[in-house]
Amino acid sequence: MYELINSAIEYVEASLAMLFALSPTQLVMLLWPFLLLSVPRYLLTEFVALFQAMRPEPRAKAAFRRQLQANPPFVSILLPGFNERDTLETTVLSLREQTYPNFEIIVVNDGSTDGMGEVGRKLARRGWVRYFEHRMRGGKSSAANFALNAARGEYVVICDADSTFDRDSIWHLLVEFYRPDVAAVAGNLRVRNADSNLLTRMQAMQYVFSIGLGRRVSAMLGILFIVSGAFGAVRRSTLVNTGGWETGPGEDGDVTVKARIAGGDVAFAPEAMCMTDAPDAWWPYYRQQLRWNRSLIRFNVRKYGWLFNPFRRPFDVRNLIANIDTVLYQLVLGLTFPFYVVWMYMHHSEIFFQLMLVVLILYTAINYLHFLVALALSERPMVDLKMFPYVPLYGFFMGFYLRVVRLIAYADEYFFRTSYRESYVPEHVQKQSRMYDPW
Repeated sequence: MYELINSAIEYVEASLAMLFALSPTQLVMLLWPFLLLSVPRYLLTEFVALFQAMRPEPRAKAAFRRQLQANPPFVSILLPGFNERDTLETTVLSLREQTYPNFEIIVVNDGSTDGMGEVGRKLARRGWVRYFEHRMRGGKSSAANFALNAARGEYVVICDADSTFDRDSIWHLLVEFYRPDVAAVAGNLRVRNADSNLLTRMQAMQYVFSIGLGRRVSAMLGILFIVSGAFGAVRRSTLVNTGGWETGPGEDGDVTVKARIAGGDVAFAPEAMCMTDAPDAWWPYYRQQLRWNRSLIRFNVRKYGWLFNPFRRPFDVRNLIANIDTVLYQLVLGLTFPFYVVWMYMHHSEIFFQLMLVVLILYTAINYLHFLVALALSERPMVDLKMFPYVPLYGFFMGFYLRVVRLIAYADEYFFRTSYRESYVPEHVQKQSRMYDPW
């Protein structure tokens, strides 16, 4: 065992020595995806996140908070759900424990077959919720739009029916509307079952990096493109004026982009915490990631590809930058990475494995920097600190597994439009969507 560890250390030392022997030009040629794309983006992320943390709260925000406390506006919390019998009551109880005083909870049972209706009717008899049900399943968008029509609040909070929330989360969402141009606010999501196994730990780290830190930065730069359907708030007037939720996976991103096109900004509330269970097995996680990543092709490339056109109105440079950020770093970089690896092997086979090791070491170092910044800004630092030993594995998880899954999702959606046959939305609804789909 000692000899194996010693050999590994010697191999790492030789790889690093090989790296330091290269000229700057050679370094850029061999490590361009890391040096030209990943490093600037990571460094920008850390700089912006730390800068934001040091900024004092704007006076307008403090004044709006006092206004909310003096006269809290009515809020409608929408809980569309399908087969959520086991989790619905827990979610409603979590919402009823909110310190925000003026809200209603609207539950829409979307044709469930597991007895969710019994739970919903019981909660309605207690006076805890307003309950509606669809005899035939129409998908989450259909259920959310039905709830929107019944909503009476000035602000609409959309939630998943299998989540729980910190007690002040609604307050934290609403205070971000202190700017009149903010049309929607994204809540912060965390993995509730992070300790289940290695997969859930990796997802917990992914949520901390991409949501807790990444969305914080995107919102500050004015380019946040997503309010998760698991937890977020939208002005009711914005939803009504933009047509609500449309059919298909990725409906949360779609409704956010429509709000931005209508002239609204999107904020992020890091302290508005929502806890949700992540898939604890590889096959369900694989299917979830396929569904989520198909949305990039369906919406960012097909439906909203025109955002790249500066001559089409309404044009907003922030929407252009946001779409470039998403398409460049997820789609383009994802597509070029396999070609980069093949090119490296064909032209530098004698040092290929050393270079790949160097890349992994560099990404691990960057991920630790990323983790330390996220930890410094974390709302749950002692919980997040348990992820520290797993950071090296995150490079494998993100760099290899998720890259492959995303490539499969992109190709699948681009060539076969699989999202239009996704079981997440019933077939009769998908058929109608395809019939009237202009893009």
